[in-house]
Amino acid sequence: MKQIKFQLKNKLKVILIPSHKSPVVSVQMWVKTGSADEKKGEEGISHFIEHLVFKGTQKFKVGEIASLVEASGGELNAYTSFDQTVFYVTISKTFQDVALDVVSQMMGHPTFDPDETHSEREVVCEEIKMGQDSPGRQSSQLLFSSIFKKHAYGIPVIGYEKNVRSWPVKKLKSFYQSRYVPSNMCLIISGDFEEKAMRENVEKYFSSFQPYKLKKIKRVVEPKAKKVTYKVKHKDLKESNFNLAFPAPSIKHKDVAALDVMAMVLGQGETSRLFSKLRLQSSLVSSVSSYSYTPQDPGLLALSFKVLEQDPKIAFEGIYHEIEKIKNEEVSWEEIRKSIINISSEQFYSIETVDGIASKIGSSQFYMNDSLAHEKYLKTIQKITPKDVMRVAKKYLDPKVASYSVLGPQPEKEFEKLLKDSHKCWLNLIESQKKEKRPKTKNKPAKIPKIVFKDIKKTDKSAIEVMTTSHGTRVIFEKSQEIPTVSARLLLGGGARIESPDKMGLSELLGRSWLGGTKKRSENQILQMIEESAAGLSPFSGKNTVGFSLDYMKPFEGKIVGLMEELFLEPDFVPGIIDRERQAMQRQIHAKEDQPSYLCGKQFVKNMFPNHPVSFDQLGTIETTNNITAPDLINYLNTVKSSKNMLAVVVGDFDKKTWMDSIERLEKQFSRSPRLLKKVDYKPIVKNEKYFTEKNKEQSHVIVGWQGIDITDRDRYALHVIQAIMAGQGGRLFVELRDKNSLAYSVSPIRMESLECGYFGGYIACSPDKVDKAIKMFHAEFEKIRSTLVPQGELDRAKRYLIGQNDIGLQRKSALCNTIAFDDFYGNDFNESLHIDKVYNSITSEDVKRVAERLFSQPHITSIVGKKTA
Repeated sequence: MKQIKFQLKNKLKVILIPSHKSPVVSVQMWVKTGSADEKKGEEGISHFIEHLVFKGTQKFKVGEIASLVEASGGELNAYTSFDQTVFYVTISKTFQDVALDVVSQMMGHPTFDPDETHSEREVVCEEIKMGQDSPGRQSSQLLFSSIFKKHAYGIPVIGYEKNVRSWPVKKLKSFYQSRYVPSNMCLIISGDFEEKAMRENVEKYFSSFQPYKLKKIKRVVEPKAKKVTYKVKHKDLKESNFNLAFPAPSIKHKDVAALDVMAMVLGQGETSRLFSKLRLQSSLVSSVSSYSYTPQDPGLLALSFKVLEQDPKIAFEGIYHEIEKIKNEEVSWEEIRKSIINISSEQFYSIETVDGIASKIGSSQFYMNDSLAHEKYLKTIQKITPKDVMRVAKKYLDPKVASYSVLGPQPEKEFEKLLKDSHKCWLNLIESQKKEKRPKTKNKPAKIPKIVFKDIKKTDKSAIEVMTTSHGTRVIFEKSQEIPTVSARLLLGGGARIESPDKMGLSELLGRSWLGGTKKRSENQILQMIEESAAGLSPFSGKNTVGFSLDYMKPFEGKIVGLMEELFLEPDFVPGIIDRERQAMQRQIHAKEDQPSYLCGKQFVKNMFPNHPVSFDQLGTIETTNNITAPDLINYLNTVKSSKNMLAVVVGDFDKKTWMDSIERLEKQFSRSPRLLKKVDYKPIVKNEKYFTEKNKEQSHVIVGWQGIDITDRDRYALHVIQAIMAGQGGRLFVELRDKNSLAYSVSPIRMESLECGYFGGYIACSPDKVDKAIKMFHAEFEKIRSTLVPQGELDRAKRYLIGQNDIGLQRKSALCNTIAFDDFYGNDFNESLHIDKVYNSITSEDVKRVAERLFSQPHITSIVGKKTA
């Protein structure tokens, strides 16, 4: 990829990456400061400043930045990590000046208004509470604090509530001016722009930054680990979250590539050693994974798993066996090959969008001071050998410096004893294996395909080709060759709506068991084929459909399409695999009790559409999943396998003949039954209802909603506009409930459309004492849009926002493929989605008011999950 680098007089570094594959531009400002640069008492200040620069600048008042970007069809956001803070806007090339303007204002001219600063404190405190209710975030924080006892990586990026509430504006300004300075920033711009004009605009918008003196920060060095540590925390959860971690180097270390391969061999992907042994073969865990985290300073290597009712000690024993094996025996060249292909392909797929390109270059520049580092990493990764993996395994998987952590429902003393006993098992295993002779195995080197970054050139997409075969299968092709990748969907009508009430969860279990084998291949062979091709071949099931998603690189097309065909024609639903996946579903059913947002939504839809397929949980229940057998899956699949019930959509650099030959072979064994999209009647709500479930959480979760419209109703476009008026950082709900009243960190409209019904409403997660006010404000906002015409300016903002989001989203072939597939399958014209500007621009304020009246004059349902209040 071509890069143009230069530096402004104020020392701001700039990298431009022209890419003309889509008419979109991404502007990203990378600031070399993060939570690890904060001193005691400053924990969380970088994250808080990230929030505050959105709250007003010399040119823009509160809310105006988001409104301007969204009114230009763009999206803006930011994130703070341990090492950096990144602000970004992705927008249509037509409005690239807007992106440059707002990013320059946020990064060079924030005002830190005292009133806005005070109100944002409440928002950030709500975000902190949200994290305290998240098992995943709590487990991660526990893991990092177990490894980093002195270094700031052990402190939550978001900081602490007491700090957020205490910093005076003067302190915030002082910190900002000491770290957010031009010499400590790098501006990355990628997308469809002209180089000369962009250079001039960068100078215009960013040269006025004050060259404040950079305050150098000396981070605390983490002492070398010398002993085993244990960190446990009791939390009322269904699942227990376990972590085993080890110190690892920084990103600049020569071992990073080998560590990444080792982590993939151990616990990434369904054929990885840990997933295969602990999840697929024995069901000892609900999930298991491994990863290396190698940031600016020395990081960590982690192995994580979750258990519900399973014995964690047995899971630990399985992990120890795999650790010792990878330390003492060379991994196979086939495992190396698979890992290298997947890591390389992941790097390749990451540049499918302009924001992905900017992020890739930004990360390389930030961490390595080399904007081509990602290309050098690819070359390094392709040279990794089994000896390299064994070497780093011995070096880093050291039981003497292991860190254990666990978050779960048992008393902390019991957890600590369990962890210590487990570690003794590891030491005993090491002693017992010292006497064993390990067999020598032949390890024949495998050919590693070279995957390299290439310039992405703009190509004219061919016209979409729509055809129907003689047997009734509808096939849609769109050729796009700028990247040698393909995204495809094979849809069949069915889904949860054709399940019997006593066997709910059938289509979900089908999807989970479908890769379990064919007449020719075992589950392991199938998974091996998929992962060796760095492909995605995933069965899916929904309320109305089942089928396959395929995402692959062109060289593997014949292999992946052929495997999909084999899975359709010769599936072998192995009873043992069905039982394993049934148990996994049941554990997930239990684990969802730990997610109050899920419970709130489930309570809402269950009472919105009682006894209707829309309200049934995709997973079913413990009782209904116990009723499902292998013959049920076979019968279900045979029911949906009809050429007239099938749609194939293929987008990308494909071979048409490969696909048409495969579809023809499928049709020969399919029936000619009509499409399975039978509508089910539902009852309108006759009165307002309120439902409450008590959960002892920091936040309460609230949904207020109304019955909506079906997926083919023309009013859906006006409803999309209503959602856009409410949504986004410049939308009414965000501005009124979050910006002005600081009720929550998370607030948004919700919308669903199905075959015969739908819903629309608002969702918020807030402190229990704010629930009543939030509900009142929801009603006020929905009543306002029902009773008052939306001003033309706000309507135009919503339209441009929708059009821009559509254009940005359709950069990805997978998104384009989904849009075409589901529009066409439900009987809508996909060309409307691909030229959505014409549709949205035709909607008037009167249309919006009419549809709002249609929905919000009905009775509504309120669903609350959280603490009781006085």
